[in-house]
Amino acid sequence: MEEPQMTDLTSRLKDTLAQTTGEAHDLAERLETELEFAQNLCELHPDKATAWRKLLAQAADVVAAGAGSLADFRRAVDQAEELLAPLGKAAKGYTMYLVGHAHIDMNWMWSWPETVAVTNDTFTTVLKLMDEFPTFRFSQSQASVYRIMEEHNPELLAQIANRVREGRWEVTASHWVEGDKNLAGGESLCRHLLYTRRYMQELFGLTPEDVPIDWAPDTFGHAHAVPTYLVRGGVKYVYMHRPGTFGQPCPEAFRWRAPDGSTVLVRNDMRRGYNGAIGPDLIQHLMVFVRETGLPFFMYVYGVGDHGGGPTRRDLARAVELDAWPIYPNVVLSTAKAFYERLDQEGQSLPLIDRELNLEFTGCFTTQTLVKKANRYGEKKLADAEAFCALAWAAGARDYPAAAFEQGWRDTLFSHFHDILPGSGVHDTRTYTHGLYQQTVAMTGVTEANALRALAAKVDTSGDGAGAAELPPARVSRTLGAGVGFGSANGGMSASEQSAGAGRHPFVVFNPTAWERTEVVEAVVWDAGQRGYQPANAGQLAYAVEAPDGRLVGAQFLEHGHYWGHEFVRLAFPAEVGAFGYGVYTLLENTTAPADSGTKQSGLVHHCGYSQYERSPEGMENEFLRLELDPATGGIRRLEDKRSDLAVVAPECPASPVEYALERVHGMTAWLVDHTGPVEAPRVTAIRRKLGGPHKATLEVDLAIHESTFTLTYELRAGDPKLYLHLRGTWFERGTPQTGVPALRLALPFALSDAKARYEIPFGAIDRDMPHGEEVPALRWAQVAGTCSEQQAGCVLYNDSKHGHSLVGNTLRLTLIRSSYDPDPLPEIGQHEVHLALQPFAGELPVADAIRTAMAFEQELRVVSTDAHEGALPPAAQLVQAAPAGVVLSALKKAEDGDAFILRFFDPTGRKSTAKATLDKAFFGEVTQVEEVDLLERPVAKSTAKKSGNTVSVSVPRRGIASVKVALRR
Repeated sequence: MEEPQMTDLTSRLKDTLAQTTGEAHDLAERLETELEFAQNLCELHPDKATAWRKLLAQAADVVAAGAGSLADFRRAVDQAEELLAPLGKAAKGYTMYLVGHAHIDMNWMWSWPETVAVTNDTFTTVLKLMDEFPTFRFSQSQASVYRIMEEHNPELLAQIANRVREGRWEVTASHWVEGDKNLAGGESLCRHLLYTRRYMQELFGLTPEDVPIDWAPDTFGHAHAVPTYLVRGGVKYVYMHRPGTFGQPCPEAFRWRAPDGSTVLVRNDMRRGYNGAIGPDLIQHLMVFVRETGLPFFMYVYGVGDHGGGPTRRDLARAVELDAWPIYPNVVLSTAKAFYERLDQEGQSLPLIDRELNLEFTGCFTTQTLVKKANRYGEKKLADAEAFCALAWAAGARDYPAAAFEQGWRDTLFSHFHDILPGSGVHDTRTYTHGLYQQTVAMTGVTEANALRALAAKVDTSGDGAGAAELPPARVSRTLGAGVGFGSANGGMSASEQSAGAGRHPFVVFNPTAWERTEVVEAVVWDAGQRGYQPANAGQLAYAVEAPDGRLVGAQFLEHGHYWGHEFVRLAFPAEVGAFGYGVYTLLENTTAPADSGTKQSGLVHHCGYSQYERSPEGMENEFLRLELDPATGGIRRLEDKRSDLAVVAPECPASPVEYALERVHGMTAWLVDHTGPVEAPRVTAIRRKLGGPHKATLEVDLAIHESTFTLTYELRAGDPKLYLHLRGTWFERGTPQTGVPALRLALPFALSDAKARYEIPFGAIDRDMPHGEEVPALRWAQVAGTCSEQQAGCVLYNDSKHGHSLVGNTLRLTLIRSSYDPDPLPEIGQHEVHLALQPFAGELPVADAIRTAMAFEQELRVVSTDAHEGALPPAAQLVQAAPAGVVLSALKKAEDGDAFILRFFDPTGRKSTAKATLDKAFFGEVTQVEEVDLLERPVAKSTAKKSGNTVSVSVPRRGIASVKVALRR
């Protein structure tokens, strides 16, 4: 007997199905699906295929003969299923784990009130469905949605907690939100796990082992180091939908390894998505998974999503119905954890992927620049404030504001949501996030100021031993309290005057990083030269600074101005400050002192002060760099590294480094970057020599671009091998569906052959070779290296809040502004301020050096006003010194529990290292105990932490992370 053709069988059933309605239609759909799955079983079990196909043919004949009345058809279906009974056992050997979920976007296309309402309505529905369907289980990610319930509907949260205890509500929230994994800093990723784990323990009594999943279906790509931090926070599994365009096709399931060797198990749902509906066609998805993996089961995530909603009554009724079909896989209303545990056990031969999972939606590296700046500044200000407050706590100067920091981190972590930080939300998305940022940096600014002022009060600032001068009332300065709030607009520390004046202005300069720094800093002196009500021209006074060792150095005058009833001068001077340490620098009025000529202008000067040298060349130099500008374009004609005599930045045509481009009209402009037409150079309207040294020199270039105006400031600082670029102005360019997407970019052509790019990612860096000039993400820096004059050389570009880079040939571009027009029609109109720096180098620049320079670039030395007083602490100290140079100490904070410190290290070099930190005994007291902990601050099974006196050490894996908890006794 000739075997029946399967296509004939299914076509006969489709004909029958097309002619039926109501119950007959349902029966026909059921049998068609069963026959389809039976055919798949024949493929999967070739040893039984011949016998089973004969049964299939008989079943098809029975159905065709019984296609008369409904009763006849019902009997025919029953008979067909009875004939196929031998296949039923094999069918039930396959399992579909159906995981109910509600994908709730935080403020994507709507405002915060709607997000709250969506969450409340969704969870109300889910709880009602649990009453109706006893086998229904539900999985929900994101600590943020549980926080919404705690704040707005605690009664409903109590019901959720009951279902969690029953095991029917699965919490998959290991992170505060389903956040971005390319633009968030490494320490922030760690804090997702720390604060979410603590919150889930507080709400539901769940341990990290109860929530082993990173639920990130809609995250726009994943940095290579993601498994590194996940494993150290108790995460073993990842659910994703967007694994990027690199290395496609990406497997359905795989093990993903980070550079340090940490591995997680991934379910990649890129072919289906995370908002599924339950229907008979699930067998098609099952078969894709089975054919690829060889495993007889898979996970299917269902439920209305994006705007919440979750599983429907129809979904659940359908699942119950499908499970009852005799020639159909087992249908289990399941938790995600049940699937992953089985996958982990049986998927021993799954492929291993050892690379980043990118790229997705490259426009999101730039869109809504306000959000990205808020995130970067929020991250760094939280880290700095934590460190300073921990030091103040150790000194007994202030209590540690742990609750305030946790709330600040929660708000910052909320902004990592995959439609917020990427900038793919509406106007309300942006404004709500900026409001959270303002709350955070208001907190960090005040807590940092309180901590540093309290520390400064303990430092001996008396100088020659004299306190503030005793003066009659008519001669007493009105300085104290001047400048309240000065410099705090973006969360900076207020520079208000804390001294009594009288000619001596002590400042304590603090270092928020774990290495010694020598840099030019700025201080603000209020009402200088004034006594009583007698005014003085503070801008005409001479100023000097007295260093902790008694040396006098001339201070450079920068600015004189008036501010709310007081006048100020802004001064610059060099400061040398130990690791996580401080030094007292006292500014003296009417005092002259020599200053090394570190920086200077190199343009020609006319002999008449009121005139200028016509068509003069323009430039500056310091000990390390010599800059030549093109006076016509305002661009860099030559940037020479004086140490190597190499000019890595030396374009053949010195155009402005700022260029305007227009992307052609396309859809999804917030997400996607399209090709541009010819670029335009801005029109130069003026070039000014602003500062002439000796500590700072600047050149300002005024630019006009269509309706927008900017000032580009080039700056050199004494003793600093970097050229700083500051861009300030107002952007009026609007993108539309008729004209396209205007963009402002930094373009740097390098005099390098065989140029290769390296980009910072969390906990390290990655080399990328993009064949089509695609934009790629980076955190704080990008490096281009190659050959210059037959020598290895390169340049690093540092940024304060930008991410989208591209390298085409030897030209590195950084997108500064993109005026996308959907879903936010006007995301960029307004004032912009961008801070960048270029660091040329010869040879090779170690990755750890670039990371430390980036940290110093954004974590500036703090200059704190105080008065002249005696104190228990010496005028200068180095408090926490880290080693070796290849390891980065990235966090210093008080432990969440107990009176101890947390020190976090990472290795970006690829060399296994022993990290060390020496704590100043006079300041901290004695180190009594050390233990290695994970990111949740729990002891690890095999601690490598040791102490020798007050030196703490711990082993750091290659490209890995290590954290140490340090207990002290004063």
